[in-house]
Amino acid sequence: MLQRPTSYETEGVIKSEAASTMASWLAQIQKSSDLGSDVWTLLALVVGVALLHKVFFGRKKLRLPPGPRGWPVLGNLPILGTMPHLSITELSKKYGPLMSIRLGSASAVVISSPEMAKVFFRTQDHIFANRPFTINGQVFMYNFQDVSFSPYNEHWRFLRKVIDMEIFSNKRLRHLKDFRGEEILASIERMLEEGRGGNPVDMKKSMAQLSVEHICRICFNNNYSQWKSKSCHSNGVPKTLASMLDEWIAISGAFFVGEYIPYLRKLDLGGFEAQLLRLRSDFEQFLNPIIEEHRKNEGRSDKDFLDVLLSLQRENQDGFPNDRVKALINNVLIAGTQTTSDQTTWALTELMRHPDIKQKVVDELDLVVGRERLVEESDIGNLVYLKAVVKETLRMYPSVPLGVPHEAMEDTQVAGHDIPKKTRVLFNAYGIGRDPKLWEDPTTFNPERFINSPIDVKGHHFELLSFGAGRRQCPGMDMGLLLVQVTVAQILHTCHLSVPAGVVVDVEEGIGITLPKANPLMVLISPRLEPQFYIQKGIKVNFS
Repeated sequence: MLQRPTSYETEGVIKSEAASTMASWLAQIQKSSDLGSDVWTLLALVVGVALLHKVFFGRKKLRLPPGPRGWPVLGNLPILGTMPHLSITELSKKYGPLMSIRLGSASAVVISSPEMAKVFFRTQDHIFANRPFTINGQVFMYNFQDVSFSPYNEHWRFLRKVIDMEIFSNKRLRHLKDFRGEEILASIERMLEEGRGGNPVDMKKSMAQLSVEHICRICFNNNYSQWKSKSCHSNGVPKTLASMLDEWIAISGAFFVGEYIPYLRKLDLGGFEAQLLRLRSDFEQFLNPIIEEHRKNEGRSDKDFLDVLLSLQRENQDGFPNDRVKALINNVLIAGTQTTSDQTTWALTELMRHPDIKQKVVDELDLVVGRERLVEESDIGNLVYLKAVVKETLRMYPSVPLGVPHEAMEDTQVAGHDIPKKTRVLFNAYGIGRDPKLWEDPTTFNPERFINSPIDVKGHHFELLSFGAGRRQCPGMDMGLLLVQVTVAQILHTCHLSVPAGVVVDVEEGIGITLPKANPLMVLISPRLEPQFYIQKGIKVNFS
């Protein structure tokens, strides 16, 4: 049986998490293996081979950043648990702003300060622009044919250019303005109808639906209501696009043991790789009819993202296979839904917990916009307090709490420490956003800290990097940020929101690669403006 290292160091709560994680993994091994009772022999053999390899073929002594000692073979994986951003934030308090950890056989460093982030994502960005190998990218993105998981190479540069020009350019943002407005108003209409008679409305669910509908307009030139009937069936269970996206987020939040310990990949501990393969098949059942419909209507003038991809495929069939089309659609569907809905839900959650802050946003809306017209995207620049609320939300609840991992493309040094080639880089956005050395009273939601502050979220200020920085910065940053701002503004401008009697609004975090709210956000919702306003705007509201 494995023995714990004698100098193993961590907090008591993390020790407990490690024991729980180890027990879970061992149970998965026994469940997944065909070897039955011999699984312990297999595990011992793997450990022994790894230790012998380290003894006889170990590399030269390196001056790595400080960090916790790990288990043989497993490294620090057991202490990360199901909420790794919390464990890593606690460990960084002990080991500092640049910390080494081992994820199975993979070396990694964790960045937990703006100063270190600046070195990695600006000074040495050219070295750390790569992505590490992931089972997710290999399986779900058809062998890294997307933008998010693809290695840094000519293939990635070409695809990033396509994404930037055809989805996230300023021209495209302006073109889609009416679509965004239509989807937000349709969402408000649904929520007001659902909330009639004092029925609580789940804002988390509503924001998720809005995000899916918005990204479907971008990808397919149709809103989600027209496509949601195209559900697929996995093992006889019907699924919609929204449910499949939720499933991908949940699976991707797990640690794929075989990704970090290649010896164990064939065992597929926990069955995560098999789940990804099934989910990819489900997505194909959903997408294939839509792709064929677009191929039959290739001459239309108002082209969406899928039309653009199919046009590129016709121009270069060999260099743009079907798998690449599907990978890029999967990429945009995933990146454009969960993070936006998470951020909007967290903003509304904190506003419901702080009625005084919510009232300040409403007062600003009445002052800047008035009550006779809708909030326009052009108003956002004048809604200073609203923008501060969104920044504060991103500080406390970053889209991806540990960032999308980077990888060193060559040996280098940072702050006097060796960073070998192939080292993974995790950016602790969650820990930096709650660091008392950077923020006064960091666990308190206080938008006032951003009033008259030059700090933005666009990669210029490394204490607030919710969208990343450098070459691999999120290409959908401007669109995602705008959608969160406009959605919160439109809802508060047109609706009264309140908490049902006896309900306490919680801030429990869910499990996933992003940072979802664990529980529903139930609110009472009713029209705020005069009936004539809704009639003029075509919003169907029953005032009885």
